Amino acid sequence: MAIIGGMIILPGCGAKDKVDLIVYNAQIYTVDDHFSQAEAFAVKDGRFVAVGSTKDIHSRYISGNELDMQGAPLYPGFHDAHCHFVGLGHSLQFVNLRGSTSFKEILDRVAAHHATYPSEWIVGAGWDQNLWEDKRFPDNNELNRLYPNTPVILKRVDGHAIVANAEAIRRAGIKTNDPAILSGEAQVKNGVFTGIFLENTADRLMGQVPEPGTEELTALILRAEALCNQYGLTSVSDAGLSLPVIQLLDSLHQSERLSMRIDAWMEPSDANFERFKAPYRTDRLTVSCLKLYMDGALGSRGAWMISPYSDDPTTTGIRVITDKQFIDYCQKAYDAGLQVATHCIGDAANRSTIELYARFLKGENDLRWRIEHAQIVAPEDFALFKKYSIVPSVQPTHATSDMFWAIDRVGDRLQGAYAYRELKEQFGWLPFGTDFPVEEVNPIHTFFAAVCRKNTDFLPSNGFQPENAISREDALRAMTIWAAKASFDDGVKGSIEPGKWADFVVLDKDVMKAAEQDIPGITVKATFIAGQQMKF
Repeated sequence: MAIIGGMIILPGCGAKDKVDLIVYNAQIYTVDDHFSQAEAFAVKDGRFVAVGSTKDIHSRYISGNELDMQGAPLYPGFHDAHCHFVGLGHSLQFVNLRGSTSFKEILDRVAAHHATYPSEWIVGAGWDQNLWEDKRFPDNNELNRLYPNTPVILKRVDGHAIVANAEAIRRAGIKTNDPAILSGEAQVKNGVFTGIFLENTADRLMGQVPEPGTEELTALILRAEALCNQYGLTSVSDAGLSLPVIQLLDSLHQSERLSMRIDAWMEPSDANFERFKAPYRTDRLTVSCLKLYMDGALGSRGAWMISPYSDDPTTTGIRVITDKQFIDYCQKAYDAGLQVATHCIGDAANRSTIELYARFLKGENDLRWRIEHAQIVAPEDFALFKKYSIVPSVQPTHATSDMFWAIDRVGDRLQGAYAYRELKEQFGWLPFGTDFPVEEVNPIHTFFAAVCRKNTDFLPSNGFQPENAISREDALRAMTIWAAKASFDDGVKGSIEPGKWADFVVLDKDVMKAAEQDIPGITVKATFIAGQQMKF
């Protein structure tokens, strides 16, 4: 056997090698080092064995399963490099509050959902007060009146703030004088909680919601997988999971009930540290990363800023972890050979995380420690990503979701925000995600936001900070090979090359050539994992 031009050439006297699948007459973007294109490939045992022209593949391989793509565009399977896959499953049972234009609309949606699906607890997710005429946080007065005996918790779209009614607060046992409530994490008026809680305190209340049983959670995970496959996702990086959930995912893979490749990031629990003393990898599951948080979210003014908020000079946001806690966790990860991925929105959060990472990274390295979001970076700090080889992991639809109100929060500092091209040029590459279910699952919208810097209403007409737009080639890399590289999986997936897993997606239009106005409407015709077509 010889390898010529990236193709495996098998010896013989004209005999064709039998393979499991031949795909031909396609417009294939391999996303290899040369960003080369091809027409066909052969798949055996779930992996690509050869890539080339239709004539070449048919001359050397035979299969009882051949697919004529009739010129359709085909790409490596999309990889969401930062999302909440299991959280998406959970969200499928919540009241959908996304896009609500007032708190009254929220109340109407909650009532309709609870009438159809009565339950002991009412949980909703997706509200954003920035979309309302009155952009202030709501209070829980109406929730208390309508649901005096039923606990209600409604999560903000970013997951970093909630509004909870009095019954939910009572069941959680949280008092206004609770010393565990960090500064800024609870709103109190006239000695009574308004119902708004942020960060750790919000998590305490959410922790009171009964968890679904194993079979119910399994069903929700499988529904999440089908939804992801519908949008061309073959891999996801799930940001922050408990040991029981990681073990459930592993068992679903082993029993072949779940196909999605999952890069599962550990939450910093004793159970996870005890179990994962080194990276753990199977064909479908990677556990090699620790997820930490440095601050909250910009929309709820929980992002930790160097200087006070432009629209609220009384606060610089919320830091959610101490130096000591952060360093202790990083040390455990470093000793175990694990990556660290830290949520950083504000410029103070980004700076502090880089400074603390530097104690371990020293200088340039290949540990691939990550900063998640890298949303607002002080101009003098951009070069530090390269200096310490810190991977900036970004979610382009955050820019187009936040763009109309972010300037109110940070003023002139917006110039250092959502700066994806600047981060890419400093570091050399970067992975893309969505942070779903905070944003929609659809990676085509990620591509559109990165390349055009517009939302799906095509606003603003000239693009939001268009100087930080990403090229189409780099956007596709960020959703495929660079996403795989960010989790040390680029040797086995992320591009269409011999030896890698045969994960690929077929679209109805070529995202690399489509007119701008056509990109958001591009749909997935088929999604394949290990050469098997997924049902959705």
